Amino acid sequence: MTATGFTGILPSSGPVCLECFSRGFVGALPVKTDEVYTFSFTCPESELTWDIRRARELLARRPRQPRKLDPRRLTEWLRERVSVTPEHLEHIPVDKYREPGIAVIITTATSPDAPPHDFAILIDGSHRAALALRAGRDFSAYLLTEEEQRSICTYRVEGQVAEIPLISGPGITDADVGLA
Repeated sequence: MTATGFTGILPSSGPVCLECFSRGFVGALPVKTDEVYTFSFTCPESELTWDIRRARELLARRPRQPRKLDPRRLTEWLRERVSVTPEHLEHIPVDKYREPGIAVIITTATSPDAPPHDFAILIDGSHRAALALRAGRDFSAYLLTEEEQRSICTYRVEGQVAEIPLISGPGITDADVGLA
């Protein structure tokens, strides 16, 4: 355990892994948390926040096959966009090692004049993905449709909830995720 903010101290429980705590796992102590994933932009200052519990509910109602992620792109994603806590990898239960992640694809542009492009975001499973890569295993993720991911996403611009901007086109469809 390091001095980088990896642990916290809970009265009567002692040191706890903040990654585990944020997911509601603190030994026998029942902790209820809302697991979310937030992706931020700088211009304008904005963020997209997905509700992971609701994503799992959508997947349970509309099952689909997970897709194998490209290890090179996954490694790049984890290095550039995610804060993986190496010490937390040892806390992941063995029965969760092979649980697929959850991914969304958003359409964005690097500037107002730039053409839009699709951008994949792993909203659940970054630590499991890092663990799989470390072990030399493939990692897969379920892909949500445009409609599904928008239904569980909150968009904020400069701290205020706003409508997610629409770009013409169908976005990710049922057929794209293997449902049709």
